[in-house]
Amino acid sequence: MTKPLSILFVCRNFHQMAGGIEHMATLIMNQMVKRGFRVGLITWDPSRAEAHYTLDDSIDWMKLDIGNTTDKAGWSLRLQRQVVLRRMAKEFSPDVAIGFQVGTFLAARTAMLGLGIPMIAAERNSPDLFDFVTEGKKQRQRADLALRLADCVTIQLDSYLEKYPANLRGRIVTIPNPVQAIKDPAFPNEHKNPPKRILHIGRLSYQKNQTFLVKSFALIAKDNPDWLLTLVGEGEKRTEIEQLINDLGLDEQVELVGKITDVDKWYRKSTFLAFPSLWEGFPNALVEAFRQGLPAIGFEKTAGVNELLRHNDTGLLTTADEMSFASAMQTLIDDLAFRQRAGRNAQASLLPYEPEAIFQQWATLFTKLANKRH
Repeated sequence: MTKPLSILFVCRNFHQMAGGIEHMATLIMNQMVKRGFRVGLITWDPSRAEAHYTLDDSIDWMKLDIGNTTDKAGWSLRLQRQVVLRRMAKEFSPDVAIGFQVGTFLAARTAMLGLGIPMIAAERNSPDLFDFVTEGKKQRQRADLALRLADCVTIQLDSYLEKYPANLRGRIVTIPNPVQAIKDPAFPNEHKNPPKRILHIGRLSYQKNQTFLVKSFALIAKDNPDWLLTLVGEGEKRTEIEQLINDLGLDEQVELVGKITDVDKWYRKSTFLAFPSLWEGFPNALVEAFRQGLPAIGFEKTAGVNELLRHNDTGLLTTADEMSFASAMQTLIDDLAFRQRAGRNAQASLLPYEPEAIFQQWATLFTKLANKRH
């Protein structure tokens, strides 16, 4: 009987983490189990950790349980984790390993040096991220150096490829996130009385740019008194956003509904998505809106967004200034026929992200790299 190929996943934290990385890693792991792979997971978590998303019972979850995962680790703590990570990896003996995000990948790669295990670095953001962070140029250089230690680098959209150094591109593979179709999309713009709600879903953060959105909406709010802007999500910018809403006198037209579980409910109750993110990985809120037949507005220079959101087809792309974004919102408010057409186009545009095909790409990649070891 042929021994099943083994895949080792390495992620920093899984304990009650409801983020995109944990969700996607869980989906891939569960699907690889179904395809006959033996799957292991190493995280930095304490031994009592519990996953937010449901892991298949056969997945071997190994927890480092060394130090507090929320604190910045000194060199002594890092070394301790390296030693234990290496021991766990040797005991699991994978045919291929994958680390999610550069820092985690680098820790796993260095811990496994000399073991002959092919390793994938799974990138979860556009490299444009470094344009918006402190010492971004230095961080980008360090990240590019780390990625040179990978046998393969996965990115989520083709448009990200040219943003990497030429000497890395030969080992880069594009595998987008899967998007599960729904049987009965809402197409809210085709209702007899379409809702008058502009929706934004995302963490209340600098990256998601809600302060820009509120200021843009303020430019057209008085002309559209029966329209609402709804912000779904929580985050460190909440107090600042609440103050801005109050200062602009928008308490009656902008609502903050916090973190919710039934996201689809809000897509069904909205007319279009406003999505002024500064950078993205795979913009899940955008494709979730498309699933329900909502058009969207985003920035023409935000990589990923400008690949999925096609101007005048599935929505509108604008420059990153408040007046342009406000004008685009007003266009969608005024033009029901365009909203209906763009919503249909948006829903149809997701066919290439059908889950079965995406997970097969992962299975093929794991098998290809694992076979290099044998």
